[in-house]
Amino acid sequence: MHLRHIRGGGDPFEFGTARPLDFGHWSAHRLETMSGNRIRHGQAVAAGIAVDSVYANLRGWLAAEELEAILAGLEAAGFPLWYPEFGERDSDGRLAVMRGLEDFREHLGGELTVTFPLGIGRRHEVHEVDEAEMERAFEIVRERSGG
Repeated sequence: MHLRHIRGGGDPFEFGTARPLDFGHWSAHRLETMSGNRIRHGQAVAAGIAVDSVYANLRGWLAAEELEAILAGLEAAGFPLWYPEFGERDSDGRLAVMRGLEDFREHLGGELTVTFPLGIGRRHEVHEVDEAEMERAFEIVRERSGG
């Protein structure tokens, strides 16, 4: 189904301006690039899902128990949730991975739309991300991972 979606946009689950299959991808694509593709796509997406889930919890869209279920599931599947590249900063002191939001905006044709969980099994689309809150989400993932 994912290949069909990539080839022709025929995903029957795609509604609204975001694509549910892109959950966790805004930072994942940037992480892949920052690592010189050392970090594989699936690994990067799992880490992106972790960060976006923590952000959703901080924003009140995901309960603590739901967040724990997501993070524990990713860890049980063997995915690292933290990579040193997540902590790199650009010359302005901004987390370099945050450039992924601009890249994602371009990928979507000009309007940023990011899908976050609104509880498990439901989604919430936003057009802006609070960078300070997202930076806190990265910090929480780093702390949990011992990075």
